[in-house]
Amino acid sequence: MVKTITVSDEAYMALAELKGEDESFSEVIIRILRKRKVNLSDFYGVFKDNSDLWLEIEKEILEDRRRASR
Repeated sequence: MVKTITVSDEAYMALAELKGEDESFSEVIIRILRKRKVNLSDFYGVFKDNSDLWLEIEKEILEDRRRASR
């Protein structure tokens, strides 16, 4: 099955730099993902006992987004 995705020019260029001569973009993405040692599910509940830290991080994210949208 083939799916179409949209990536930024920056992401495309980064993938193109990593792409081997006889390698497809799909193969590059799979190769990169297989090198990952961390599963996102490993982070489930990480802020459960530290909600103050999460609130601070969320505040910083929102501030960064506001600055970027100006």
